Amino acid sequence: MRLKRAMVAATLASASMLFAGCGNATGGSSSSASECDPKGVGPGVTDKEIRVGATMPLSGSGAAGGIGTKEGQEAYYAKLNAEGGVQGRKIKPIILDDAYDPSTAQKQMRQLVEKEEILVVSGGEGTPNFLGAVPYLERKKVPAIAPYAPSDELGGDKNPHIFMATVDYIQEFEILTNYVLQQGTPKKMALVGVSGNVGDNAKAGMDKALKDKGVELLYVPETPGTTDFTPIATQLKQSNAEYVFLILTNADTGGLLQAMSRIGYSPKTAAWAGMSDDSYIKEFGALSQNMLVALETASLTSDNAQVKKFVADFTKQTGKAPSKFNELGWVQAQLTAEALKRAESLSRGCVIKALESFDKFETGILPPVSWGEGDRAGVDAVGIGQIKGNELVVLEETQSLQN
Repeated sequence: MRLKRAMVAATLASASMLFAGCGNATGGSSSSASECDPKGVGPGVTDKEIRVGATMPLSGSGAAGGIGTKEGQEAYYAKLNAEGGVQGRKIKPIILDDAYDPSTAQKQMRQLVEKEEILVVSGGEGTPNFLGAVPYLERKKVPAIAPYAPSDELGGDKNPHIFMATVDYIQEFEILTNYVLQQGTPKKMALVGVSGNVGDNAKAGMDKALKDKGVELLYVPETPGTTDFTPIATQLKQSNAEYVFLILTNADTGGLLQAMSRIGYSPKTAAWAGMSDDSYIKEFGALSQNMLVALETASLTSDNAQVKKFVADFTKQTGKAPSKFNELGWVQAQLTAEALKRAESLSRGCVIKALESFDKFETGILPPVSWGEGDRAGVDAVGIGQIKGNELVVLEETQSLQN
């Protein structure tokens, strides 16, 4: 069975894939973010380094994802720099803590752009926090490469400086719901999601899958960092929902499941891709048995040669086996580095042109990545896994829609 979403229709722009350096950075001039000046040099570029940056939740309820993603990026850049860097320069990643808060993320992004003078945003983790910074990035025309923020606000031409590499939550939860429906049709389902765009997107995906199916859906929005989940657990139990879908931070997911267990409520569950991470399974796996989980990156035990190389390289670089969030950070850094390698000059405009040249770029970790003019979606697929014991069992690997 294939799990896929419709590909974004777009004409891929042709772009030169030149790997030449841009000379003395101090002698160049800045180019606009909408044009590629072969002699232009962007901020954050010197003769010796290229500064890139991101904000992530390194504290608070979303810290597990942010810390893992940060580790993955730093490991990739350390390896790349040891091999000579990009265009004769080392990459310096600057990653700031946004605590999963939109206003903090905007403040931190402003610091990265105006004080640290980063050339581009390299990845990131968390949707509400990143969305808080998007208007600022668009005003400043700063390209953001593969942030993990699967919102329907991103991926098209509405925010052209944001290059996504994950499907949005609408597609993810439509696929999850369809998978559940293939096993049988429950009479009642529930969704608990981060209030705002995240939860609304997940609900929209479930609504699409449940249309005309006669299934009752209860939606309960949640504020990240909730300290007492008993009221939500009680509401779910009273609804008699047979299946509960979850799109919360890792810590909040565990907190809700603990509350559900305390009151004797044990429905079947399904969750977003964050629950595939080892850190979640180690802490909350006993409460999450048979939970269905969306997969946006390849299994760490995949036979894919690129995945095996990632596992070996990360382990050698850090001295420990990688997690799924480590995998996410690694591929974010990989895509950023590839764009910098392809750029005709190290300016924001030329980086954007380089990004628009990606046509089914293979990382092994993600489905093939494609960007073009008007198309910022990047990928078109997710898979399905299930928590069994202390492991995540892959039911369906991520797959791309074939032409």
